[in-house]
Amino acid sequence: DYRSKVADPRWRSAWDWGLFVGGAVPALIFGVAFGNLLQGVPFHFEDNLMPVYTGSFWALLNPFALLAGVVSLSMLTFHGANYLMIRTEGDIYQRAKAASLIFGVLMLAAFAGAGVWVAQGISGFVITSEVAPGALPNPLDKTVALQAGAWMGNFAAHPLLWLIPGAGFLGGIVGLWFARMDKPVIAFVASAVAELGIIGTAGVAMFPFVMPSSSDPRSSLTVWDSVSSHLTLDIMFWAALIFTPIVISYTAWAYSKMSGKVTAAFIEANDHSAY
Repeated sequence: DYRSKVADPRWRSAWDWGLFVGGAVPALIFGVAFGNLLQGVPFHFEDNLMPVYTGSFWALLNPFALLAGVVSLSMLTFHGANYLMIRTEGDIYQRAKAASLIFGVLMLAAFAGAGVWVAQGISGFVITSEVAPGALPNPLDKTVALQAGAWMGNFAAHPLLWLIPGAGFLGGIVGLWFARMDKPVIAFVASAVAELGIIGTAGVAMFPFVMPSSSDPRSSLTVWDSVSSHLTLDIMFWAALIFTPIVISYTAWAYSKMSGKVTAAFIEANDHSAY
């Protein structure tokens, strides 16, 4: 919105860089965070269940985490480029198409590389004690072991789960094909499927872990011992039941207002618009 308030190239350039950094850095960090989760985060719980982080910031920027960041950044850029193809024409359309093809290929390569790295070079976590899902949550009331190839255990136990990473690759390939064929709507849907497949792959591999601990595996958080209280869940259920339809309705309205191509004539007629 502020970018369009002053017709000064320096003002707009500054906001362009701000928007670029504000979009690229979170997309990269999301993947870096997932990469660290798959390796385990150095933290532990004290006896009073106070968490203590024992690592450093720079240790989080390790090679595998950065590769996971590339997966995330390229995935979101690929998806965004397909959307931009839907909304634009001319030179911007061609630039978006080129970005879609480049980052789509990068996404597939990085996703495949990360998968091989996880399968062959990163040990996973397994719960070796009995699990009581209905018990009061206590992250220290279990034993956890580190095992080679453990992150592939859910896929081995339930072969149908391979459809999830398969959706990541298939969505990427189909998205690339239709972007190249100038069918951006289908490419956008396909890249959305790729996103679901890639994110779902990480979730399935880690289940039931939410945040494994590399320094004290027993402190690892799972879906059972990191859950909120029944009261909190009840409150959030009713809040979601009320507000989720409102959010969906507002978002649908906003996108209906922003539908169609953003042409040069539209920009000239709306040079102070946030669109």
